[in-house]
Amino acid sequence: MNPLARLWKDKMTVYRFQEITEGDITHEKDGMVCDNIPCKYSKSSLTEASEGAPQLVNRHILFCARDTDIKEGDKVVVTQRNGNTVELAVGEGFPYTSHIEFSVERKEFL
Repeated sequence: MNPLARLWKDKMTVYRFQEITEGDITHEKDGMVCDNIPCKYSKSSLTEASEGAPQLVNRHILFCARDTDIKEGDKVVVTQRNGNTVELAVGEGFPYTSHIEFSVERKEFL
């Protein structure tokens, strides 16, 4: 078992644009790819040096197992251990031996 998995107390549902055919019409819409996947949604604060005063920038990261079907551009809904839900747009992934980390951006999807 992956030792980091013990820290993954959140659950996520992954959505991806998929071609859906209804009758003679084909269009794209969000389709669920996987559900109830253990993950860890985390944020860290960075101080960004720029001209003038330094700025505090929040960086959000999603941790999950390497075999999770998740790709850059997907939409993820994370249910945190306290019951709050957060909608995220998935950015670039960084694979490690034991897990994969994705940069994510909090979104308000319409």
